Amino acid sequence: MAIGAGYANRMMLEIAPELTFGVLAPAFRGCENSIALQEFAHCGCCFLSNGLCELHGTGFQPLECRFCHHDRLGLGSKCHADLEKEWQTSAGQALVKKWIQLVKSSRGSKISMSSGQTSDQ
Repeated sequence: MAIGAGYANRMMLEIAPELTFGVLAPAFRGCENSIALQEFAHCGCCFLSNGLCELHGTGFQPLECRFCHHDRLGLGSKCHADLEKEWQTSAGQALVKKWIQLVKSSRGSKISMSSGQTSDQ
């Protein structure tokens, strides 16, 4: 698990538009250890360095990157929807909650799944 390998601080939480579940993803630069914000999307992934992914070959390359962007070209929407279902499970949401607890303990912030916002304590 990438969290256990020390990558938690380089992830972000993407909140579903309906605010019903969250998905952990490699962070846009500027969104590390926080909520995904669209205005940072242009900054690129924090794991990309000189056009190469630092996670490639580590066993921690995200499924979305591996399958939706590389192995299943042209099937992006279906691929994303299939992966989304996995995050909506109790196991997927337990992982999100674990990450939130790590973030809260490391920086003294609260992340609320219901509002999708952070606030300092």
